[in-house]
Amino acid sequence: MRAEPNLEKRRREVLSAIVRHYIVSGSPVGSKAIALETSEVLSSATIRSVMAQLEAEGFLEQPYTSAGRVPTDKAYRYYVDRLMQLVRLTPAIKKFIEESLRGDELPSEELMAKASRVLAEVSQNVGLVLGPALEEKLLEHIRFIKLPDRRVLVVIISKPNLVENRVLRLEEDVSQEDLDRSAAYLNAEFKGWSLRTIRLEIFNKIEEAKVLFDRLLQSVAKLLTKGALGDDGLGPLFVEGTSRILEQPEFEDARKIKELLLAFEEKAKLIKILGSCLQSAESGVQIVIGEENPANEMRHCALVVAPLLYRSRVVGALGVVGPTRMEYDRAVTTVDYVAHLCNRLLSVN
Repeated sequence: MRAEPNLEKRRREVLSAIVRHYIVSGSPVGSKAIALETSEVLSSATIRSVMAQLEAEGFLEQPYTSAGRVPTDKAYRYYVDRLMQLVRLTPAIKKFIEESLRGDELPSEELMAKASRVLAEVSQNVGLVLGPALEEKLLEHIRFIKLPDRRVLVVIISKPNLVENRVLRLEEDVSQEDLDRSAAYLNAEFKGWSLRTIRLEIFNKIEEAKVLFDRLLQSVAKLLTKGALGDDGLGPLFVEGTSRILEQPEFEDARKIKELLLAFEEKAKLIKILGSCLQSAESGVQIVIGEENPANEMRHCALVVAPLLYRSRVVGALGVVGPTRMEYDRAVTTVDYVAHLCNRLLSVN
C-alpha cells in the first residue's frame, strides 16, 4: 500500500486523538472531546478546522450531518504505521498466556487450538491459527494399513509433532506386503523431507524411467496419485471467539453478520487472507485493514497476523480478527508474544 505523506504535527495529534477516542467509544468524535487530548491548547473552532482538513484528505468521514467524525481505513493505516505506540503486556497476562500454552510434548494440533483460544481471550477478538498444510510438513514416519474394499489407511507422523490419518480408496487391490515395502522405502529415503518435495521427487523418478520403473515405485506412485501425501494445499484452521466480533456495534447489520459468518465458514477464504504471512519468516507481524482485505466479506474487519515457524521455517500463521475499530496496539503486542512463544514450543518438539 502506498505510504501517505507525513502530516504536520497538529494534524497528526488531532488524528491520533480521534482514532484513539473512537476505538474506545465507538461513537463519532466531536471537537470538544479532542480539545482535552492534544498537547497544545486549541479551541473547538481550530479543531473543527483541522478535522475538516483531515476529512478532505480522506482520513475522516462524517456519518451524519450533525455528528462528529469517524476514522476511515486510510486513518487507521496512517495510525498504525506512524502514530501507534505499542503497549506492554502486564505480567499477569504474560503468565496467563504461558500457562495456557504450557505442556510437556504437547501435540502441535492441541497447541494451535489453545493458541487460538488464548488470542481470542486476551485480544477480545477472534483468534485464528493456521497450521501447516500436509504437503508442507516434514516426514518423520509413514505407515500404510490395508482396509477392506480397496481402501488404505495412511498414518503420517511429521515434524513438528503432528499426526494425521487419512483413508484412500484405490482403483485396484494392493497387498499389505506392497504397502509395507512402499512405507519402508519412503521412511528410509525421505525422512525429514517436505511431503510436497517427496511427491515431486517420486514423480521425477518415474518420468526419468518412463514405463520401466519397478513394482515398488509403481505402488508408491499409486498411493501418491490418490493423495497419500496430500495435495489440497489447506492446513488445519482453528477459529475461536467468533461471538466476540458479533457483539461489536459495527456488526448490528444482519447482512454484515451473515457475510462475516460465511467468510469464517469458508476455510479457503481465510487461508487466502492469512497466506501473505506464509511467504517469509522476515515479515513479522502484519496488519491488514478494511479495504485491504482480499475477501469482500472481511472489508469491515482488520487482521493482525504473524508467521508460525518451525525452526525458522514458515509453516503457518496466527493472529486476530476484529472490527477496523480495533485496539491495534494491544492486538499487535498480543499476537507477537503468542507467536514467539508458539514458535519456541514448536521448535523444541
